[in-house]
Amino acid sequence: MPAPDKDVLARRQEILRALQAIVPGEGVIHDEREMRAYETDGLTAYRQLPLIVVLPETVEQVSRVLKYCHDNNVKVVPRGAGTSLSGGALPLEDGVLLSMMKFNRVLDIDFENRAVTVQPGVTNL
Repeated sequence: MPAPDKDVLARRQEILRALQAIVPGEGVIHDEREMRAYETDGLTAYRQLPLIVVLPETVEQVSRVLKYCHDNNVKVVPRGAGTSLSGGALPLEDGVLLSMMKFNRVLDIDFENRAVTVQPGVTNL
């Protein structure tokens, strides 16, 4: 893994406050014990605590989090339900883990074409 950005690590509290303003209440996880559930996805061979975990509930919150992170040079790792075995949602020490688990609705089922449109938090089951 690449070395973490020391500038981002030093700004953790500033980043935390900004993200809490965007996603209030329990929408931002920053306690080490609570973030343990997000240190890996289904591929458990690699473990890394993220800088911060954000659990948005609206598309607007997702947009604002991404804009803030882009404007402030903070990496973002999007994550659906965390069931993947491919390692596609592995967190970064200097990155925000953007959990999309609250986006868990089936939007459309097209039986004729055998296709389903779902939000990113829907699991395969």
